Amino acid sequence: MTSSPSSSPHPPRRDDPRMQTVEMAALRYEDITESETLGSGPVPEELDPLRTALLVGVGGALGAILRFSLTVIAPTVTTPTLVELPWATLWVNLLGCLALGALNGTLEVTSGRPWIRPLLGTGLCGGFTTFSAVVLEGSAIIGADFPILALTYAVLTMGLCLGGVVLGLFGGRRLARGLRDRRAAHGEDAA
Repeated sequence: MTSSPSSSPHPPRRDDPRMQTVEMAALRYEDITESETLGSGPVPEELDPLRTALLVGVGGALGAILRFSLTVIAPTVTTPTLVELPWATLWVNLLGCLALGALNGTLEVTSGRPWIRPLLGTGLCGGFTTFSAVVLEGSAIIGADFPILALTYAVLTMGLCLGGVVLGLFGGRRLARGLRDRRAAHGEDAA
């Protein structure tokens, strides 16, 4: 007595001829190169929650101080008759997204220290960038009766910041691979 595929207690294996389809034949794992996959990178070591909270707090404080300093250096002019694009906030968010992308791109390739992501990623970049200021400034621009400028600001912020993250990811990944390959060529430890 032969059993049908549906009555078998175990699902058919991938190499079972009954499971071969055109799609499966076209998607063989061996044919996929490393550059065609996006892995999550090396698994970082776990830090205890208190140390992680302290790292995020210190990084966040530094990021907020840097953001405040930049807004003092380049203030936005807002009067009832003149509204300027909030350049300081736009630059802060663009630079923060670029830095966060570069950090994550680098950490996809190299393992890094376990304190880097909470201190620099969540803390510094999170404290440096600001979505609430974008919303507040955009609302103020609309309230001053400049809706086109507010829309321009929103589109610029989203487009530039998303582009910054992508550029940072690719740049960080490329830089880390180059450093890893250079170390390997010189016989140094790649970790």
